[in-house]
Amino acid sequence: MNCPICRTDSLEEISLDVGLLARKCNQCSGHWLSSEHYWTWLDSQKSDASGESHNSGSHHAEIHHAESYSAKPTLVTLNSGLLPVADNETANFCADCARLMRKARVGKGLSFYIDRCSYCHGVWLDQNEWENLKTMNMHHRIPYVFSDSWQYSIRHEQLSQHKVSPNLQNRTPATVQTRKQKASA
Repeated sequence: MNCPICRTDSLEEISLDVGLLARKCNQCSGHWLSSEHYWTWLDSQKSDASGESHNSGSHHAEIHHAESYSAKPTLVTLNSGLLPVADNETANFCADCARLMRKARVGKGLSFYIDRCSYCHGVWLDQNEWENLKTMNMHHRIPYVFSDSWQYSIRHEQLSQHKVSPNLQNRTPATVQTRKQKASA
């Protein structure tokens, strides 16, 4: 199994979290999460939280209901303890099936992108991305990041942060010229 970044056979099996098997690249320190291992771990987390066994059937249907999961992302503070991430901007190929992966911005206080295979749904996390997802309590929400509703909410947040102030609205060159003409009349 080749690392999507280094393109070498350097992925070794590790325990990324209690009950979560992953593969780590010894060269770039990134992590490969197979869809099967991640969903098994996620189901065990939900079972542990509810105290009962949970068999959800189709995991893909759950992705479209991101708000149904109770773990909410933590708000970012300046001293949130996030680790630096060197986000890889190149196109990457899946470690399991060698197909091209899709990038999605995490948002919600995290500025990096994660990669997922659209075919087998395996996920590549660059160095420190898993740790930052955990810090922000978003490690349970990785599949949701790739949903249309998640990406829409990120774009909406970006637009609301960059809204034009009321004093600058309608200040095109034509409106400025019209106002000057009215003032001089």
